[in-house]
Amino acid sequence: MGVKDRLVANAARAALNLIAAVAFAILALTAHNVIGYVLAGVALAGVAWQTRHGSRATIAPQLLIAAGLLAAYRSAVDVSTAGLALTGALVVLVIANQPIFADTVDRPTADAARLPGFRPKRRLLAPPAAVYVATPVLLLLVGVFAVAKLPIWPLTAIVAVVTAGTAVVGAQALRVRVHGVRQSGREIHSALADFDASFALHFSAPDNTEYHVAMWQPYLERIGRRWIIVARERGPFEVLARTAPPGVPVVFCPLIEHVDEVVTPGLHAVFYVNNGMKNSHLVRFHRLTHIQLLHGDSDKASSYNSVTAMFDRIFVAGEAAIDRYGAHGVLIPREKFDIVGRPQVESIKVSAAGIRDVAEPVVLYATTWTSHYADANYCSLPIGEQIVTKLLERGTTVILRPHPYADRDPASVRRLARLHQILSTDRDRTGRQHVFGAAATTQMSLFECINRSDAMISDVSGVASDFLYSRKPFALTNMAGRAADEFETSFPLAKAAYVIDENADNLDAVLGDLLRNDPLAGTRQRVRTYYLGDFPPDSYADGFVEAARRYTD
Repeated sequence: MGVKDRLVANAARAALNLIAAVAFAILALTAHNVIGYVLAGVALAGVAWQTRHGSRATIAPQLLIAAGLLAAYRSAVDVSTAGLALTGALVVLVIANQPIFADTVDRPTADAARLPGFRPKRRLLAPPAAVYVATPVLLLLVGVFAVAKLPIWPLTAIVAVVTAGTAVVGAQALRVRVHGVRQSGREIHSALADFDASFALHFSAPDNTEYHVAMWQPYLERIGRRWIIVARERGPFEVLARTAPPGVPVVFCPLIEHVDEVVTPGLHAVFYVNNGMKNSHLVRFHRLTHIQLLHGDSDKASSYNSVTAMFDRIFVAGEAAIDRYGAHGVLIPREKFDIVGRPQVESIKVSAAGIRDVAEPVVLYATTWTSHYADANYCSLPIGEQIVTKLLERGTTVILRPHPYADRDPASVRRLARLHQILSTDRDRTGRQHVFGAAATTQMSLFECINRSDAMISDVSGVASDFLYSRKPFALTNMAGRAADEFETSFPLAKAAYVIDENADNLDAVLGDLLRNDPLAGTRQRVRTYYLGDFPPDSYADGFVEAARRYTD
């Protein structure tokens, strides 16, 4: 949840608490019951809405509403004190026990898919909403009885039945928690021990980031050992359960205690593809060799994160990645690194032709996302319209491929929509077959986009390092507005690129070099080895496979 979302959620909770407090004061202390009932109804609607959207911070307003309604009931009807006290106690008991229900009914459990010998258990518990809806319904009944001036004992009986029902659900949840979950954990561990995987891939990340795993799966398969995927979040688990290679089990470990179940006697190593916080849950097992792969090689801050130092081995594409850590003050012993190349680029076609020989070039425009932090925002979409317009003026065909996270930023979504409109209009006018939208992001892979292009404009990202393998010319955007020498120092890949400044003022000159003159052709070859290693083209990925085998036996 972002800062804005948290502020909105907190404001909604504060408003709900205020309305409930005012309703309580009016119902308990004044004779204006109609106004109190209306406000109580509004507060109950707010409780229902927040519960529906996953919030459990509604105990305080529910208690206020209950107290106000019971006070109004007593003032409106000559009810039995004992009956009213018993009813109130039961209602408060149900409300006050909601945290217990949250800890039992909502608590995630381990699961597994494609694991021989393990059969996933059918869920035994009612959906959490069935438990939480009980209190708004009870409070609504109290209000109805008070308004209609009905006798107390039928209400007491109804409340007693609902209380007993919630107690049964709670007891069932606790029983499953204590016995069923432990049994599932033991069954998963036993099945994993029988499967006898040599290594695991640990993955913790939000939904729609499964490409971090997908890019490594073919090369982990080439190691030729049994392996498993450990997913820490439900969404990625469900996706990976469908998309993992045949014969590779996927285990869901939402909590740290579940991670213990995947550590079996035959497990030797664990690979990681990001610096997610939950990686530490498995790194604590010192018997295993923990290997960081990351999901791209770039000059971004994420590629020299100091957290990487906690892993036993760090697989990098070339010497540039090692130097990057030291250049930014992240001191990691040289012996922790293995230069393995960037195996994914083996599918990139290496160009032998010069750009000046291409009559109608195809240009890939690959943008990154805005990042969570301003100092890591390398996204060029603010000048994207200028870039695309100038490319069209030069008669190029454009492939527009944004980062998968671009849709998280509303401004980026609007800018991409504008670029789609420009490309669509030009396609209709000229017949040039520009590629954008789903055609460039889901129907084509990144490397297919690279292979179809003759040159590229990209932001500071791993895409630029991958494109370097093709030997084709590319440009980088300098969205931070740094001086040329500072930009090259911070992002050494810029030595092999034509750099577009933050306002695109030099765009014409850059496109002249990128699409015709190409004075950096020789520099690119030297930088290519520095960034991507020196492995034979026909067996480039073997560098990774051979290194991985050393730690998985």
